[in-house]
Amino acid sequence: MLKRIINSYIAPALIYPLIYSILVTLRLTEKGKEHEKKALAEGKPLIYTFWHSRLLYFPHYYRKTSHDLKILISPSVDGEIITRIATFYGFGAIRGSSFKQARKAFMALKKSILDGFSVGLVADGSRGPSEVFQPGSLMLSKLTGSAVIPLTVSYSSFWTLKTWDRTMIPKPFSDVVVIYGKPVTCPKNADSDDLERLRATLGENLSRITGEADSFFNNNSAKPQHT
Repeated sequence: MLKRIINSYIAPALIYPLIYSILVTLRLTEKGKEHEKKALAEGKPLIYTFWHSRLLYFPHYYRKTSHDLKILISPSVDGEIITRIATFYGFGAIRGSSFKQARKAFMALKKSILDGFSVGLVADGSRGPSEVFQPGSLMLSKLTGSAVIPLTVSYSSFWTLKTWDRTMIPKPFSDVVVIYGKPVTCPKNADSDDLERLRATLGENLSRITGEADSFFNNNSAKPQHT
């Protein structure tokens, strides 16, 4: 009971202002934003997908439109903290993963899209392997007709945590770049071979723009620091 109270109320209330106070100082550059604008012009919600290690910035980045977007978050203990922080930003949270409550979460994601909400989910899942693209977003696209749009983020100066995904934590007053890839829509009649081809395409696209984001700051003398 005490652990639940800490994870649900105390920890998020302490972590959120700390995260916000850091992220609000970052200097933003955007690339490929036209891909998102073109996809949104189709009139359907989008399925945003990104690597787990780069999740931290996106709730802050989309805070002004958070009421139109729901995020899939793991039902784990850590996920409870993330859920509370996401709700502080105004996002709706859907709890589930490929390991727990998978069907329930998938149906909730589908319903959210059909109700007009865009959704965000990590491309490599809640447990990895890190930066290996999983097919969940494409299966969702097949059922809803919404496009999957990959996006990524990198920082000029950051720490990395000793977690399975090497979560990135930006340093205050550093630069941040957000890069969008080309959206992909999975046809309703796609078979398993089509899904695998599109999964590989999206994975390569996300890896490419992630490399582009990381190299964006190559001329910056600041080096990543690990903790």
